[in-house]
Amino acid sequence: MAREKLQNLFSKYDRSGTGFINKVDLRRVFQKIGWTISDQELALLADETADGKFAYSALLDSFDEAQPNGDACVTRTVSRLVISNHSPMTPPAEPSLIDNTLLFLPEKAVAELGLEPNMDDKGDAEKELWFGRVWELRALLSLHYREKLSRIKKKQKDIPEGRRKELDSMLNDPKNRALMTKVAAHWKGAATRIHCSLNILDRLKFSNLRGTLVYAHGSGGCSWDNFRICRMIARIGILVVAPDGFAYPKDTAMGQIRHKDVLPLKKANDDVNYWTGDLMYASTASGTHIYSTKADAVLEEPEHYRELYEKVYQLRRSELHFTIGHLPRWIHAQGFFLGGTSEGAMTIARFDDQRYGEKIIGRFINSFGIEYCYFTPTEEAAQLGGQLDVPTLNIIGTKDQYFGPTDSIAKIVAEDDATGYGNRELTGNGYQTMLRQGLDIGLVCVLENGVHSPCNTHDNFLRQLFQYFFGRPSSIWELDRLWEAEPTLKELIKVEARSAAEDELKGLNILKLFVPTMPCPNKMSLRQVETLRALRQHDVLKQAMASEEKEMVAEQADISELLNAVRKQTRSAGSKGFSQTQGKKNYYEKDSLTKNTKRKASSYIRHGI
Repeated sequence: MAREKLQNLFSKYDRSGTGFINKVDLRRVFQKIGWTISDQELALLADETADGKFAYSALLDSFDEAQPNGDACVTRTVSRLVISNHSPMTPPAEPSLIDNTLLFLPEKAVAELGLEPNMDDKGDAEKELWFGRVWELRALLSLHYREKLSRIKKKQKDIPEGRRKELDSMLNDPKNRALMTKVAAHWKGAATRIHCSLNILDRLKFSNLRGTLVYAHGSGGCSWDNFRICRMIARIGILVVAPDGFAYPKDTAMGQIRHKDVLPLKKANDDVNYWTGDLMYASTASGTHIYSTKADAVLEEPEHYRELYEKVYQLRRSELHFTIGHLPRWIHAQGFFLGGTSEGAMTIARFDDQRYGEKIIGRFINSFGIEYCYFTPTEEAAQLGGQLDVPTLNIIGTKDQYFGPTDSIAKIVAEDDATGYGNRELTGNGYQTMLRQGLDIGLVCVLENGVHSPCNTHDNFLRQLFQYFFGRPSSIWELDRLWEAEPTLKELIKVEARSAAEDELKGLNILKLFVPTMPCPNKMSLRQVETLRALRQHDVLKQAMASEEKEMVAEQADISELLNAVRKQTRSAGSKGFSQTQGKKNYYEKDSLTKNTKRKASSYIRHGI
């Protein structure tokens, strides 16, 4: 509604022209334009005078269609204050892991915190999600706080001169001053502890979120498929907390280990296309703990890289423990999921989560085979390191260029007769590992022609899978039976193997599914696909499928080039091959908490078994 029309409505009830309107008439104005508003929401929009009236000039400003400019960081809507992502903010000089932690907030969390959405999901008509770092969220909420504080101060009267002198006299007393100094020190300490935690998420306690995921990104940071997976999971209502080990300033100790220049917070009108490769970083990686994914350097110094992979795991392991230890209490009480991709998936697979007991609701391991290979320095390091009664989902493509079963770096290294290492009988997935270790509940999804970035070939399947996994993790081993009722879902999967009936009676429930190439374009949402099918726009779908097929062929050519370079370095090809030196033992292997254990029987009640 135009400002002039709203002005006329207010003027109709303000017959004396005072610029004020009472609450009864104000509600009539809202009813005429089809809006309802509570007393609490009304208090956010305008100040109430002593005689119960409101200055409607402030309300007009609230409904003004003009965008904020200059330093206007907080705008009013009917229901809440909204903090603009254009607000000026200064990054911390020495950021901690918590400061740099990435947050992917679902729609309910965005509304609760009064944030301006800056992210959508594939196929969304508008932006309803938000992503950014913890320090950026703190900076925005501090503006919100200052806005509210300024409104309170306007209502307060100045301290009378007599009272001011009384307070000065009290502070001049040495005993009182010493006491106040002590209180101030305690207050400062409490503020520091809060700043070094994720208590900023306490405001989401009653937001009715579907759950929380602690996510471990791959070796290149939270970009490409890592980012896509986080945003699709946020879209289904899950709060995603993702520690980012690449975001430290380059001149700090942690920045010398791993570093990338980071991009500023995305604004509401910025392009955040779902298929954009990198929305988080402005540079390539540098530091002592990065490695070449093309594996050329690995083949030159294999033992160095086996040791490096172990160091990286210990770094990521500590990162996860630190992040989990600083989650708000309500998340610990509610429980949370663990998940990761590639290097992050290896970390989740090996992660010693026993200390968290029943807090761990489920875990997913994406783009890692959970097998002994060049990426795990010892056979022990290739096993699941956490609790064996946590529902576990493993996702990997048949053509994963690093851990796949037929043509991958892991396969080439393992089959080198002269100096190779790793399991020669690679299956390319974690099914056998789950069976051998006696995992209670497991699901393995093998994606046909899927590479190390599964979103390119199976994005729409992953969405349906995660929707189910986060809703019913203890039932993932029955996915084929439960999807039987829905023809669209049924056609996406084929049962390849499952634990024997006698094993199921013992509590061993593991299913392996083969996921054929998707019968529809992945660049489109399933809603778009169904709409085009209903309109019989089959040519549009065929063109989209053909375009995606060209991209996959080009990607396969790049992968083949990478693998051929690896083959040239093997001993059988006339090169020096790989070192046979045994990998160093895990320093933490003596830790009692790293033993694979099962929870007490009561946990089965929670999982609904």
